[in-house]
Formats: sequence, structure tokens, C-alpha cells
Amino acid sequence: MEALTERTSDQLEKFLQNVFACEGAEGIINCLSFLFGSFALTCEGKIVACSHNFALMAGYRREELYGMNASDLIAVDFRPDLHSRLSLDVTERYSSRLLTKSGAQRHVIISPRLFSANGTKFRLAEFIDQTDVLLYQQSQVAMFHETASALTCAIEQRDPYTNGHMSRTTRLSIRIAELMTLDQKTTDLISLGSSLHDIGKISVPIEILNKPSKLEPYEWEFIKQHPEKGHRILAGVNCEKLVKDIVLLHHESQDGSGYPYGLQKDEIPLGVAIVTVADCLEAIAGVRPYRRAHSFNDAIAIMEHEAHKFHPDVFATARYLVKSGEITGTEFSAYND
Repeated sequence: MEALTERTSDQLEKFLQNVFACEGAEGIINCLSFLFGSFALTCEGKIVACSHNFALMAGYRREELYGMNASDLIAVDFRPDLHSRLSLDVTERYSSRLLTKSGAQRHVIISPRLFSANGTKFRLAEFIDQTDVLLYQQSQVAMFHETASALTCAIEQRDPYTNGHMSRTTRLSIRIAELMTLDQKTTDLISLGSSLHDIGKISVPIEILNKPSKLEPYEWEFIKQHPEKGHRILAGVNCEKLVKDIVLLHHESQDGSGYPYGLQKDEIPLGVAIVTVADCLEAIAGVRPYRRAHSFNDAIAIMEHEAHKFHPDVFATARYLVKSGEITGTEFSAYND
């Protein structure tokens, strides 16, 4: 396979050499641009040839692009990455932002290649415009969030005592994730998962949810089924695994005493562990039909007696939030000033 790859690469190199000899860099670019935009650069980063498709993508006439520096066509935030790749002759495919003549930004995938002809080194690059695909994906994600929000609202309206619980748990989860410096994608997934974590309670009879006294064993079994019920509700939904894991596993404990599977420690994803702590903290600090609300300081004190159930780093972060006074506002709880 390696021999075949090398042979194919040599053949392409010879082909490009022949094209360059006959038609120069412009001919090479035209050969590479049947579907995608492409251009050729000097070692200094100056454009010496570009395809018609690339010119259309960038919003320039082809003659305007000749002599321009490639970095002028890349969004400012992405220029350091481009300079690093050029200086190191990196040839792997990567994502960037193309800056058009009008100032708009296009999401592009760039496939670079080094090419030498007559003792001169050129940089060739093909551009695939992903902007429309990404915009469609973003619209689908936004619609999914809106649907999840509406479903959360419907669930919480069934139970006045937990009205707003999932949204407040979400805010706590996001803040913990931010303080733990999780990346934005993971934080967004935690936000979505926590906003849906109790979705399975839609299957729990309302008289059990609102019961003002201790639950009977069979009633408690109804409650304990809600993670799996919620997971089944999301089974056919096209969303990331972490979102479904949060719904299914948010009652698992670090010491293995949780449900539905009795997982422990590293068997529980960090994103799930964050929601578990936030869920417990908000629940203790909120009013329930069988008890009064607690302050966040009291809630943390209560949780400290069972700290072995919580991820140590997550619980330490939640404790910091409480002790620093950051989460006493009404955006985190409907019951505390």
C-alpha cells in the first residue's frame, strides 16, 4: 500500500511538472479546481495563480488576487495559525476562515500541498467552502435546543415544587464547567444534557412527584426509573452521546451507590459528574413538598457529609461557588436572595 501511495504521488508530481512547464502555475491551479477553489503561493505567501471558483468564493476578480498576501484573505483570528503552518511547511488538511472582499467570513477546509518547479517552491491549496453546511447544522442545533426548552417547560409545569429546577441546574452546571475550564463544545453539551436530565419524570405519576410524605418502596421504584425512561425518550434523537449519558447516568455516584447501574469513579463521564453535583445542590436548596428550602451554604454542608458520592474536583468547584458567594442570586435559585 505504501509503495502504491508513493508511486501515485510521484506520478502526480511528474504530471504537475509537465503542466507547469507548459502552462505555469495558472495551469496547475486550473487542473486542481474542477470542483473546489484553489490557489498557488510563492514561499513568501504571495498569490501567483488562482482558480475561477476561488475568486468567486473570495468575492474578487482573479486579477485582483494576484500579488496579494494570502494572510490578507484569512480572518484576523486565524492568521497566526496560517503563519505557523507556512513557516513549518505543514501540509495536513485544516479548517480556517476565508475573509472575502466584502468583509464576510466563509468557513473553509484547506488542503495544502508543496510543489517545486525549476528550482522554485510553490504552495498549492484547495478550498472547500463549508459555510452553508455549518449554518444548516447551527440552525438544526438551535431548533433542537428550542424543542428541548419547550419540553423542559412542559415537564416542570406538572410539578410546581420543581418548576425551574432543570433550568437552574443547567446554569449551575455551566458555571462549574466554565470554572473547570472545559472546552466550549463540552460545556454546550453539558448545558443541553442538564436541561433535559429529568425528562424521564414525565412518566412518573404526579401524585408521587408531589407526595408530601416519605415515599413507599414501590413509589421510589417509579422515581428511580426516570433516567432510563428519559434515555429511551432520546433514543431516536440525533444528539451527542454525552447528552444521552447525562440523562441516563446523572444519579450514578462515585462510590457505586447510585442508579441505574451502580457505576463508580472513572466509569462516570466528567460531564455527567458535573450535572450530578449541580442537580443535588439545586435540589437541596429548593423547596420540596416534604421540606423547606435550604440555603446554598446549608446545601453544601449537607452534601459534605456524603462527599464520597461526588467527583472530588467537581464538588470542590461547587463548594468554591457557594463559599465565594457567587451563586446566591435568583438566577441560580428561586428561593434564595
